[in-house]
Amino acid sequence: MAKSWTDMVNEAKAEVTGVSPAEAYQRLQDDPEALLIEVRDAESVPMEDRSSDVVMISLGALPMRADLEIAERLRDSRLEDRSRQVILT
Repeated sequence: MAKSWTDMVNEAKAEVTGVSPAEAYQRLQDDPEALLIEVRDAESVPMEDRSSDVVMISLGALPMRADLEIAERLRDSRLEDRSRQVILT
């Protein structure tokens, strides 16, 4: 039997640690290699909320952009280092 969406979300929550905005900010200050990714579609993020420090990759595109098995031209090279700290917002 296939997993339900709820089952997959619960499995992900068990593996991924959530952080507060203050904690995310501190992690970014402590680790200059950390990557902050905005997963909302670009057109839904107001210009005044955008920052040059934030990488814009929509949630729908993120699995492909991080997949090391697909053509290099389709990936985002910033996601190749699996030891790099990544914070999604």
